[in-house]
Amino acid sequence: MIVDIFAVIPILILLIFLLLFKLPARKAGAISFLTATGISLWVFQLPLEGMVVALGKGFSLSLFVLLIIWAAVFLYNLVNEAGAIEVISRNLTLVIEDKFVQFLLLSWVFSSFLQGIAGFGVPVAIVTPILVKLGFNPFASVAAVLLGHSWSISFGSMGSSFYTIGLVTGLPSSDLAFWMSLYTSVAMLFTGFGVCYIYGGFQAITKGVPYILSTTVVMVGSMFIITYLQMMSVVSLLTALVGLVFLFFVYRKLVVPTKENYDSGINFYRGKLNLLESILPYGLIIILSVLFQLSPIQGPELNFDFPGFETGLGYIVTEELQYVTIDLLTHPAPIILISSLAGIFVYNSKQILSRTEISQVVNKTVEKCTGTTLTLTWLICMALLMMDSGMIENMAHNVANLTGQFYPIFAPFFGVLGSFITGSNTNSNVIFGSFQATVATTLGVSPAIMAAVQSIGGSVGCSIGPTQVLLGTSSVNLNGKEAYIYGRIIHITLLIAVILGMVNWVLLNTL
Repeated sequence: MIVDIFAVIPILILLIFLLLFKLPARKAGAISFLTATGISLWVFQLPLEGMVVALGKGFSLSLFVLLIIWAAVFLYNLVNEAGAIEVISRNLTLVIEDKFVQFLLLSWVFSSFLQGIAGFGVPVAIVTPILVKLGFNPFASVAAVLLGHSWSISFGSMGSSFYTIGLVTGLPSSDLAFWMSLYTSVAMLFTGFGVCYIYGGFQAITKGVPYILSTTVVMVGSMFIITYLQMMSVVSLLTALVGLVFLFFVYRKLVVPTKENYDSGINFYRGKLNLLESILPYGLIIILSVLFQLSPIQGPELNFDFPGFETGLGYIVTEELQYVTIDLLTHPAPIILISSLAGIFVYNSKQILSRTEISQVVNKTVEKCTGTTLTLTWLICMALLMMDSGMIENMAHNVANLTGQFYPIFAPFFGVLGSFITGSNTNSNVIFGSFQATVATTLGVSPAIMAAVQSIGGSVGCSIGPTQVLLGTSSVNLNGKEAYIYGRIIHITLLIAVILGMVNWVLLNTL
């Protein structure tokens, strides 16, 4: 009983200091990490060898994510210094004049398109600054992008989370793809309404109904076709691309012509750079990501392997080979840096950026990312201590035992929890994927359905992962304001998880 209580304390400490005391994430993370360290050593009897292994895993995962953060922030500072963000922002207002549609398209659909390509926080780092540059509230911008793209995460990043849930459960990919598409449809619809609510409350939801419903129908239809064709690595990419084209079409063909002084032509704004030159680095990210993912050539890899061990309470942690793999061709950071170098070349050739200004870009990046690095490392190391000491396993079994036949309602919350503590849908699936399938078998229901709701719950849960929130705040100079982001988003995320749980319960009791 005492062990059960102690298992939840690190997460409670994190939530209390973030949401009630409104401490910056770096301080709340440090306190939670120290709490988790003490509990794992003295209550869960994690051996010193195990602590070293857990921290090693934490540092390796931190490295994987931090490389992306540093590269993405550097790229943003670079294009902003060159005036490219201004050009992109001005032209977006010319193409889509309605501020509400701008907000919806960027935070709900365009960010999901980027998630389909790269993921790992890239949509948050890229889209949030664009929204702020367009004049939207920074807090609303961070919250909307975090929530808006979360529906696409399970099929995003070239299918990494999808392949992971298949590997850890051993379930057929066709079964998983169908049920994951069904739950993704639910998440897609309600994250769209959530973005509307963040923009302007229930009044904005009313305004957004025709956009959300029509675009969701088109994207859902596309998604089922793509999964039926077994094109798993590009499900989110192509689904969101169809949504982008459709939403733009709806606005330009159905909304704009009803306005006075309608002019079907667009005179694009040009500053020191034209629009194509401004979006060059981002376009290269898309092109290189697709090319490298589809290329048969294996790039140089940095692999991290860790031994297994057993805790004093008998919890066994298996050996991990290639626990973290940083592929220099497919990892987002090298792709972002290559795109940044191409941008520097273009900006230099047009005499827009001097060496002094590039040095300023580097200095701004270091200043912005240093605190983020510390916070992220605290949080991920805390998560790994909880995982490898058996705390997460303990919590999962207790909830399953308490809920019994009503467990399907709570199933998506394990996905949310896994993504919250690790910041990753993939890691959430690693932690809870097999467990969810096992519980389903015990209850006599479909393991594929339960695994699917696990993954989509984890997908939506990424919207409140401290590492993701931290990335969003750091991209628009809101460092230390993470609690205010949670105030705008956490209730919406949990409501969507409840809806997923209810759908899951109905499905499993009717099939």
